[in-house]
Amino acid sequence: MSERDVKKFARLSLASAMACCFVSTARAEEAIGDKAGAGHVLALEVCAACHVVAKDQGFTPILRPPAPSFSAIARRSALSEAFLRRFLSAPHGTMGQKAGMPNPRLAEYQIDEIVAYFLSLEGAR
Repeated sequence: MSERDVKKFARLSLASAMACCFVSTARAEEAIGDKAGAGHVLALEVCAACHVVAKDQGFTPILRPPAPSFSAIARRSALSEAFLRRFLSAPHGTMGQKAGMPNPRLAEYQIDEIVAYFLSLEGAR
């Protein structure tokens, strides 16, 4: 292989690697920009032990009886973005909950994602 061929191969390799980086970055930005989608994934990871959070959940909650489903919560007339934010960021025992759902201790960006997911559900107000 000549020096010219080596340089050509190196340039092509670098261009291919950069293209992969741009595609990965674009996909990451798309995923980050989709808060409702991220909230769906987060809810499956954090909330599904007690709630049915989505039709694609794949397993039943271990809590018996399960806590209200996300679709049932989304249909409640009192549901609002402000209520969801307050509920998800406060110790739930102080909000009149009989069973005392534990505080999920979510970061602000996680609350944003869960709220976006709730508001994307059919019937959400």
